[in-house]
Amino acid sequence: MPPPTAIPDFDPRFFRPCSFAHLRDLGYGTRVTLNNGIPAEHQFASEMDVSMSVFDVAGSRLTTIADIKHLQPGEMVKLSIDDILTADPAVPATGNLLCILHVVPSRWAGEPLVELSTREMMAHVGASDDFIEYHQKPKGVITGVAYQTGPMNDARFSSTRTTMVQAPKVIVSDSVDTMFALLNISTGLDYDAPVTIDYWILSAAGEKIARSSQTVPAFSFRLVSMRGALERADKLEEFAEAGGIGMFLGYAANGSLVPLSLTFHRHSGAIACDHTLPPTYYVSTWGGEARLNGNKRLAAEFFQTPAQVAT
Repeated sequence: MPPPTAIPDFDPRFFRPCSFAHLRDLGYGTRVTLNNGIPAEHQFASEMDVSMSVFDVAGSRLTTIADIKHLQPGEMVKLSIDDILTADPAVPATGNLLCILHVVPSRWAGEPLVELSTREMMAHVGASDDFIEYHQKPKGVITGVAYQTGPMNDARFSSTRTTMVQAPKVIVSDSVDTMFALLNISTGLDYDAPVTIDYWILSAAGEKIARSSQTVPAFSFRLVSMRGALERADKLEEFAEAGGIGMFLGYAANGSLVPLSLTFHRHSGAIACDHTLPPTYYVSTWGGEARLNGNKRLAAEFFQTPAQVAT
């Protein structure tokens, strides 16, 4: 069933969010190119006010920083997240963070709740890829990934909140690790549901090599090392002997996660980032009964019994 065309009592801060992991424990700073993608002549064009909420690894909100930027229709801006965070005494100097940039129509400034037009929201989300750029000091390594984060883990938009991750490559060697940043976000700051993803590492031939799972608290992320998962399963040597290349297959039955893959050179600090495409990019009819049946088949084939949960 499609979402309603209007949703009352919606927190406008989640109208057009940009959610990302701030990877300080890996030695990376973050810059974000933020895009108010709808041009002035469009029916849904709007000036936007930008603020940012910051969460620690436990999912506790540390601060919300107001008045970061005002964007005209069609305007883009590059923000140094490190500089913004350094100026706020509520943010500690070290440790990973989950950050959400709130891109909010200026007409809603100061409003705690609004009636949301889903057509307007999806028009802005669809037109507004943001670029998350990671840079390492002092070596100067720079990488990034562009993506959107629309409404997630909200029953008003979808009655089936699950995650299927079925395509990302896994590359592990003496010098390279593949990690997955798994973000658990929603459309209101009262959201508090943890999400657990069960996953397999498959070989290049499709054989099951190692299995584990990871629980992600609300408004937090977890960085999951494939090398670590293989080591815990005593399968690292076997995976390396088979070529060190495989696939990540994951399923979360109790909520939606944003999965991002990071291929990380353990010695130089070089890193390559990518987002993982949802099943709609592979199955055009995905959703409703098709989604439920697909999840059921996946669970029967790979996840009939519980996995050991990683801490």
